[in-house]
Amino acid sequence: MSGPSVHPVYAWEVPPTPRPVPAVEPDPDPGEAERLAAREIWRVAPSSKPAGAELAPLTSEWFQHLESKRYRRHGRWVPNLLEFNRHARENMLAVGDGLGLDWVRFAEGGADVTVVDPSAERLRLLRTHFAVRGVKGQFLQAPFDHLPSADERVDVVCAVFNEPPVVPWAAALAEVARALRPGGKAGAVLPSNYNAAKWQDLLMPWLSLFYRRPKGPPRFTIRELREGFASFNDVKIYKRHLRRSELPYVWRWMFLPVAERLIGRFLVVKGFKPLIAAGAVRKAA
Repeated sequence: MSGPSVHPVYAWEVPPTPRPVPAVEPDPDPGEAERLAAREIWRVAPSSKPAGAELAPLTSEWFQHLESKRYRRHGRWVPNLLEFNRHARENMLAVGDGLGLDWVRFAEGGADVTVVDPSAERLRLLRTHFAVRGVKGQFLQAPFDHLPSADERVDVVCAVFNEPPVVPWAAALAEVARALRPGGKAGAVLPSNYNAAKWQDLLMPWLSLFYRRPKGPPRFTIRELREGFASFNDVKIYKRHLRRSELPYVWRWMFLPVAERLIGRFLVVKGFKPLIAAGAVRKAA
């Protein structure tokens, strides 16, 4: 005796699988943009005036206004030392803590820029910046000490930190060396420990009775950078960036281009990965 008949399931009776709803990315935070803008123009002290004047944040005019402030007078050294127009058709990993004014200049100079940042909010701001300025870039979320790149695939790695970075220094440098192709170039702009404020504290300690500077992450010395870049070739280190307003009144007679090379706020380091590195790696393997 045959069992009961089974009613066939027709295609029109099967409920359709719901299509996934695309996630809506939140808009960039204008408040965070203003905070990073004050950092990008290298303000020494807090100010009640917005960094972008009265312009609407996150517009092309706003970014261009910040750029004019970053590279004028005290910042004239930046385009020359960072070499914005010397990396056309090269792929670059860019890391930092600002709004990407330097990264846009690299992209305008023809570099294939990939921005790496651990902050999703900052990446949204960076994507907006590139979009309104009409340049292309790639944006990847990753920590600075775990760069999202295969071994020996990158032509240039550039790091620009306006404030002392909180990253494992040795691990970050090892990642840079791993990602760079043999002969590739590494460059960094990092806050200097022995700047004008440091020397003022050392030579005029009585001023600390009236004003105590807040302590933050440690800054860098030339010796630390030489030790960190010991495996690189043709390493050069420069000290730059100083406003006359940062100097005590008794020092303001100094010739500023000379003073910034002695007590400037930033150290600029550049070096090349040795060409022999590739052969050494293959031999070890």
